Amino acid sequence: MKVNNTKSLNYIKLCFKRAFCKAMLIVIIVINLFELLSCEDFVEVETPRNEIVSANVFNNDATAISAISGIYSNMINGNLLSFSSTAMDKFGGLSADEFFSNASSDLEQQFALNALLPTNGQLASTFWGDLYEQLVNANAIIEGLEESTQLTPSVKEQLEGEAKFIRAFYHFYLVNMFGPVPVVTSTNVEVNNTASRIPIEQVYEQILIDLLDAEELMENNFDTANGERVRPNRGTAQALLARVYLYVENWAKAEEYATNLINNTALYGLESNLNNVFLANSVEAIWQLKPNTPENFITPQAARFILTTAPSNRGLTVALTNDLFNAFEPGDLRQINWIGTVEDGGTFYFPFKYKNVTIAFEEYSVVFRLAEQYLIRAEARAQQNNLPRAIEDLDLIRQRAGLTLITDTNPGILQSDLLLAIEQERRVEMFTEWGHRWFDLKRTGRADAILGPKKINWESTDVLYPISEAEILENPNLLPQNDGY
Repeated sequence: MKVNNTKSLNYIKLCFKRAFCKAMLIVIIVINLFELLSCEDFVEVETPRNEIVSANVFNNDATAISAISGIYSNMINGNLLSFSSTAMDKFGGLSADEFFSNASSDLEQQFALNALLPTNGQLASTFWGDLYEQLVNANAIIEGLEESTQLTPSVKEQLEGEAKFIRAFYHFYLVNMFGPVPVVTSTNVEVNNTASRIPIEQVYEQILIDLLDAEELMENNFDTANGERVRPNRGTAQALLARVYLYVENWAKAEEYATNLINNTALYGLESNLNNVFLANSVEAIWQLKPNTPENFITPQAARFILTTAPSNRGLTVALTNDLFNAFEPGDLRQINWIGTVEDGGTFYFPFKYKNVTIAFEEYSVVFRLAEQYLIRAEARAQQNNLPRAIEDLDLIRQRAGLTLITDTNPGILQSDLLLAIEQERRVEMFTEWGHRWFDLKRTGRADAILGPKKINWESTDVLYPISEAEILENPNLLPQNDGY
C-alpha cells in the first residue's frame, strides 16, 4: 500500500484489532434498520461493545439474526473497495481477458497488465483486508453462538451454518487469489496478527470442514429470509462444495454435489428467459445479495458496468474486450441479451446481465446460480470419461443460448475437445461474474496458453497476486512472498 495513504494504511493495520468491535457495529446498524432497537435504547447501553456482543446480541433470535445479516449488508455496501461489491467481478475480469481499463490509475492498470506491485493499495484493502475483516466477523458470530444458551436451537444451528459457510467462502477466494494464506478461525488478535501462510491443500481442508458442517446445519429452504434467496441455505453450501471439489479435482464429489442441486427442482431450475436470470429471487439463483445503497437500491453491477459513454478515467473505467465479444458463436442469445453497446468515438461493449438502473430491488446480485452447477457437472463427468452425460449437461446450457447442440453436431467428440468446449461455455456463460474466468484459466493450467499471447510481458507467476507489502511489514510470518514479486 502506498505509504502516503495514511488513512487506508491505518485501516489495514487495525483490521484484526478492530474486527470484533466492527462486528458489533454492523449488528447495531442492522438492528436499527430492522427497527429492533431505538436510538434511545442504544444510548442507554453502558457496557463495552465487545461485551454487548456476548451478553446481549446472542440472547435472542432477532438480534442474533441481525448479526449475521450485518455481514451480508457489508458484502454489498456499495463501496467500490468492497470485495463483494463488483471488485472481484471487475479486477478478476481485468486480470483475465474480459475487461480492459481506460483508467489513468496505476492501481487499476496493474491488474489489467498483470503487473501487480506488492504496494498496490487496491490489493491490500480489497483483496486482503476486506476478506480477513469479514472472516473475523464470521468468527465473532461463531464464538458468540457457542456461548449462547438462550437462542432457539434451530435458529442457532442455521446461524452457525451461515457463519461457517461465510468463513469457507472467503477462504476460498483468498486461496485462489494468493495461493498459501493464513487460515483464520478465531477472533484472537495475537494469533491472527502473527498467523503464517499454510499450504493450499490445508486451506482447502478447512474450507471443506466448514462447508460440510454448514450443509448439515442450514435449512434446505428460503424460510430464513421470508422466501427471498438472500441468506445462504443448504443449497448454497452444496453449490460451493461442488465448486471446491471441482477445483481439487475430486470429480466424483463435484458431480455428486452438483447433482444434489440440479435434482432439487422444488427450489431451483434454469430460467428459460435469459433476461430473468438476474432478477430478484430468480428460480436459477442459489444465493443473491440484496442491494442496500439508499440512493436507489440497484445492484452495484448495474451502477458500475452499464456504459452510456466511452469508459474514461472520470466515469466508469472498464469495458469488455473485443476478444470476449468475439468469443460468442453467431446467434448466441447471451451475446444479444447480456452485452450492451455504446457508440462514443468507437464501439464499446459492456456487461448487461444486470439492466435496471431505476427500479428499486428489481434485481439482486447473484453469487451462485444453477447454470454453474450444470457446467461443474459437465466438467466432472467429462473428466471421468462419461462423455455422453457431460454432453447432455453442456447442451442444456447451449440450448438456452439458442445454439446448436453438440449431441447433434459432434456426438463423437474427444474428451480433450469436450473439456475445451466446456471451458469455452464457462467463458461465455459466467463472464464478469466473481472472477470465474480468471480462476478457470489458473486451475486448468491454461493461463500461459491463453493469456500469454494477449498480455504484454505475461509471466507464469502472474497467476497469483502478491501479498501486500503493508501486511508483510505488520506480520513477517506472511513471508515468503509469492514468486515473481
